[in-house]
Amino acid sequence: MSTVLLANSTVAFEQRVRRSFKGSLEAEVSRWDSPAGAGNPHAAVKEMMEESPDVVAIGPNIDLEEALELAWTFESLHPEVETILVAEPDERLWRKALRSGATDVVKPAAPYDEIREIFEHVLETATRRRLNLIQEVGEGGRSGRVITVVAPKGGSGKTALSTNLAVSLAATGDQRVVLVDLDLQFGDVADALQLRPEHTIADLKQSAGGLSRTNLKAVLTRRGENLFVLCAPLNPAEGELITSGEIEEVLQILKTEFDVVVIDTPAGLTEQTLTSVELSSDLMLICDLSASSVRGLHKVLEALDRLEIDGPKRHFILNRADSRVGVTVDDASAVVGMPVSVAIPSARDVPLSMNQGIPVIEAAPRTMVARRFKSTAHLLNGHDGPAGSNGSATPRRGILARLKGDHEAQ
Repeated sequence: MSTVLLANSTVAFEQRVRRSFKGSLEAEVSRWDSPAGAGNPHAAVKEMMEESPDVVAIGPNIDLEEALELAWTFESLHPEVETILVAEPDERLWRKALRSGATDVVKPAAPYDEIREIFEHVLETATRRRLNLIQEVGEGGRSGRVITVVAPKGGSGKTALSTNLAVSLAATGDQRVVLVDLDLQFGDVADALQLRPEHTIADLKQSAGGLSRTNLKAVLTRRGENLFVLCAPLNPAEGELITSGEIEEVLQILKTEFDVVVIDTPAGLTEQTLTSVELSSDLMLICDLSASSVRGLHKVLEALDRLEIDGPKRHFILNRADSRVGVTVDDASAVVGMPVSVAIPSARDVPLSMNQGIPVIEAAPRTMVARRFKSTAHLLNGHDGPAGSNGSATPRRGILARLKGDHEAQ
């Protein structure tokens, strides 16, 4: 059973916590208020750890700066313990709480349902982290599936694929999914999912003690039961400060915390994209039927081959596959050198859904385009997609195929 420790709390708040659960809290609750640790956060944390807490709620009967220092000491010495600040929240406090490593902030007189929701969420996180630690020690570490979406050009439908894929995978209910917006300067995953994130990946630069599981978890934005999003910076200048080494650290942590990591990338092959590609189990390679887009994807694959990045399984997703622009599906397949895994048709529903911030698989689930997006999730889960979604037939040589042959002959 989990243990919740109310540090420097009050009898009134303890009763409020217990009443919030009406006896259904699956955790032992106790209070700690010892003068031995006054003014000495290290001594206080050492004393509290004798109770083996999973969650420590700090306050409200304590100076705010002391509470933040306690949270930071837990983060430094015992990052496996989740902390909650019991105080009146404001924007400044939220920022300080994030930097101190606290998981959440709750008002002393918060409504019962709010207290229950916060404690349930933090207890769930603490339990999951404990299980992950057991797996890492006993089984060599958990490793979730990493799926990177790559496109040679902007406007290929990369973000539409990323968001619909992540939402579809999370909807199965049996896996926790995190969607990472790696377009660090102009990423719009948050808009595509109608999210208003309080934090972005840029906030990790400000986290006390550097990158950690707790700090990373604190900047995720939740959407629904099983989907979390690591949003791109709001300011393009902040994105320029994030290095590929930091991206690698972030992804290494996420793949141990989640069953699936879906990564939306900027157009082309940036350093950050190559970092995510090297860590991936699957690549979703997407282009449309324009000649430049098809040729661009062929160049992307050539670059990956030259770099000897051949570990991830490659899936060719052709967007707007029914466009009549003088290039056929077979042409695209011949130039890229791969059969089309999923052919997504043109549909007005897609830009509409992007503007509304509701993925098309939710906004118009019965449409053909929604079914094809869902088939990408079926593809990754090892199931066949809807009829006509595959492009595995031997391609005939068309306009672009001949152009490719002419190029190779030169």
